[in-house]
Amino acid sequence: MRISEMLNAIASWLESPNNEALLLSEYNEDCMKIVANSCVLAAELLKNAAEEVDSIEPEEESKITAESISQIASLAEIFDASGDPELKKQASVLDELLLSYASPPNAIKEKIAAQDYRLEELKKKYQENKKKLNEVNKIADSEKIINDFFKNKEYRILESPLSTRYCPDHAGVQITRVGEHLWQCEMDKKVYDFENGFKLLNGDKVPGGSVSEQTKRDDSGMHAIFDSRESRLAAK
Repeated sequence: MRISEMLNAIASWLESPNNEALLLSEYNEDCMKIVANSCVLAAELLKNAAEEVDSIEPEEESKITAESISQIASLAEIFDASGDPELKKQASVLDELLLSYASPPNAIKEKIAAQDYRLEELKKKYQENKKKLNEVNKIADSEKIINDFFKNKEYRILESPLSTRYCPDHAGVQITRVGEHLWQCEMDKKVYDFENGFKLLNGDKVPGGSVSEQTKRDDSGMHAIFDSRESRLAAK
């Protein structure tokens, strides 16, 4: 282990709330504050020291040498020649590790970059095909129609019933009369004012109206059958 790694490990232990010194000082709040502050300061000093040591400490000699690689290759050959299925699997793993180590330093990065590039190209092809299908099927026109349909609408008179015995928001649910032109839904107890108008649950506005005298006619009475044109003009 390098010196800088050891110093950082000690600093991490000091900063941990579970280090023994901090746990032992929990019985007294003043002691715990002093210990906690001291641990933090000591950890900061050790981390600074680790940075300085890391810049001047010589690199640790690698355990992977030509001799060790040759020994691993020989071991893989022995496993492969043993005839044991498990050992042959281990030999394949060792071969892959040796090939990975023997490959150029940037081989893995280049392979990952190639895979990412291929993925991006596949995405482009998929998106291009999707775009063409959308144009053929006129998806944009359908989306516009759907969006326009679900926009809040303000009804004109006679575009909606002037009076009904069923809830305007819940098909088939009956409503109960609770006042003059006021009806209440039996499901959610919402009150609808058919004379002054109301708003549906989806935000659409329904204007007020009345069914009274919607078929009004001029009824002058039965005696009018004996009137003449002159008598009616004289009455006016």
